[in-house]
Amino acid sequence: MRSPAILLVPALFALVAGCGEQRGPYVYVLEGQQAVELKASASPTKVQPGGQVVLHVERRTTGQWKKVSRGELAPGQCWVYRPPVEHEPEVAHSVQWEVIPENAVEFHSEYQLDQSRVATVRASGKISLTPLDKVKCEEGRVVAGNTIEIDAS
Repeated sequence: MRSPAILLVPALFALVAGCGEQRGPYVYVLEGQQAVELKASASPTKVQPGGQVVLHVERRTTGQWKKVSRGELAPGQCWVYRPPVEHEPEVAHSVQWEVIPENAVEFHSEYQLDQSRVATVRASGKISLTPLDKVKCEEGRVVAGNTIEIDAS
């Protein structure tokens, strides 16, 4: 039988090594306003009520980020460890959706490895879906993507 202390030593080393990514003394702050574009699509766009659609959103973000030391930050100032990625091919699962008519689709909660979003159509007729996204470090700013039209008949 092994001593409990011998078993705890490797566990302690693993815990200390995995205590999060070490961050440097520098962070990034936004200078000015960002340009954020959301490009949405769905497949299929014609479905019977009860059918499923897969939603896709591509996000492009550009903006000026300045590298500063943590000591230069003003209290409450928004900062990030790394500037946002300029092109993200799939973010449908991480954006909010405006649905007209309300409750016309039911979003699945299961995580999709490709970051797409699956929804089941719960109404008939024309359904509009618009992706909405909060802009990082711009308090209260939300951008909307193009509206997807689903024909549920």
